[in-house]
Amino acid sequence: MCVCVCVCVCVCVCVCDSCSVFVPAVDLAPGEQREMSEQSGMFVLRPESATAVKGKDVSFVAKVDSKAMLRKPSMKWLKGKWCDLGSKAGKHLAFKETYDRNTKIYTYEMSIIKVVDADAGNYRCEVTSKDKVDSCFFDITVEGRPRL
Repeated sequence: MCVCVCVCVCVCVCVCDSCSVFVPAVDLAPGEQREMSEQSGMFVLRPESATAVKGKDVSFVAKVDSKAMLRKPSMKWLKGKWCDLGSKAGKHLAFKETYDRNTKIYTYEMSIIKVVDADAGNYRCEVTSKDKVDSCFFDITVEGRPRL
């Protein structure tokens, strides 16, 4: 039997002897893998996993096609399963949203300023418009600054 211990709100780590597997906070059945969602096909560009250098800035971009939408879509950036990053905007996190009227594409950007070790983990962006929802996953790994 696998027992997970919550390390923080956003991450769970398996502590059993049999598997010693890192389990992202997104609930997955044993043997199940995460997949990029094609739930509604709202994303034109999805953020991709990246390795960030400690102390540097890193940005992630998502683009959403709104041609078939009656209302403006809303975007949520999350770490793990529940940690909504929108409320944490400030010195360390910045969010930007732009709209191209010609193509009807919304561009959403999340920037992490001066990356720290705690920024490593599983992330998700979720776009919602009326009755449609689409989400995608990406990971951030953090490595130390190269020595000169």
